[in-house]
Amino acid sequence: MTVNPDRIRRDIENINAFNATPGKGITRLTFSPEYQGALNYVIDQFNQFGAAVSICPGANVRGRFSGSDANAPAVMMGSHLDSVVNGGRFAGVVGVVAALEAARSLVENDVRHRLPVDVVIFAEEEGSRFSRGLLGSSLWTGRLEMDQLNCIADANGVTYPAAMAQAGLNVTENSLLRPPDLAAMLEVHIEQGAVLEESGHRIGLVEAIAGIQQLNITIKGTADHAGTTPMASRRDPLQAAARIIIAIDEIARHTGAHTVATVGRIACEPAQVNVIPGRVRFSVDVREADKKLLDSAVAEIEQTVQDICHARQLAIEFSRLSEAEPVVLADGIIDLLEQKSRECDITPLRMISGAGHDTALVAGLTPAGMIFVPSRDGLSHCPQEFTRIEDIALGCEILLAAVVELAE
Repeated sequence: MTVNPDRIRRDIENINAFNATPGKGITRLTFSPEYQGALNYVIDQFNQFGAAVSICPGANVRGRFSGSDANAPAVMMGSHLDSVVNGGRFAGVVGVVAALEAARSLVENDVRHRLPVDVVIFAEEEGSRFSRGLLGSSLWTGRLEMDQLNCIADANGVTYPAAMAQAGLNVTENSLLRPPDLAAMLEVHIEQGAVLEESGHRIGLVEAIAGIQQLNITIKGTADHAGTTPMASRRDPLQAAARIIIAIDEIARHTGAHTVATVGRIACEPAQVNVIPGRVRFSVDVREADKKLLDSAVAEIEQTVQDICHARQLAIEFSRLSEAEPVVLADGIIDLLEQKSRECDITPLRMISGAGHDTALVAGLTPAGMIFVPSRDGLSHCPQEFTRIEDIALGCEILLAAVVELAE
């Protein structure tokens, strides 16, 4: 039993035809017309191959391929369709397409399985529209309460529930994910780094997913005239922010070998050439697979912000954008994926994921595993993102073999 690489290629092309920025990478924000077009394409595939489609809490979409035991826990696989702005063609999409192709292969080959097999599409994984990554899976797994959604809005003030309604997405299955509902979770993803390519491996098996803490920091000072305000009299939040950002880089470098910290977004007001800024806002993204090191880095960053701002008589506001604990994936699933890789004459590389994934949240409910396929030059979240179809198909073959065994 094999998968169909040509069909995988067509799926990726068809999904990426739904794009708000042609010629400038892929932009497919959650609940946008482009997102809905891609989602409807996958739902149409679900319908063609006899899956039962559900819109689950948070607008996560599930296509269930029934097993002989309707009451058995499901083997879940999938990823996401939303993208960053001007991103690549493969992040998230590969995981959805690989899961879809594995499920279609089960149907076409009339493979009998006792457990249901679910193909899932998680909503707002990237956080590009609502500034909170892993949002759909956070809602579905109960990490975020549904009544908090009215406080989550995009840059235009559209709340998450309002955007769902505008997209015509109505929840049809209200149940949250619970441990009794799941037998396993599997996800194929591009690596988004260069470890596999540089080591010559075609398949990576993720042993742990780094934890993520994302902060939004607002510093308030006094807007004033750039020419008439003496340096000693200034309460300039941008000068404080500049020193904090430099310190964040140093904190990450001395915390741990795998600790990373990024300031990816900054805005100041009133943003005039001849005016001292009155307010600065910037994001901080900290990642580390060791929980103690992650907490240590964030605590040191927060203390640094307080020290620098106190010395300059500036007010501070902290808010949490997103938080995900470091996750160790299941040894039994990793061993199974390694066995299936070797049956394909592939020696996989066991590795850590520095990127966050919805699987990290589902792994708190059920044994979970991830399959990485190489990214050319390690590039991701950019128009140059590229992964060979041959490698995607190989990852899908390993996924399919594992699902067959897990679903009995």
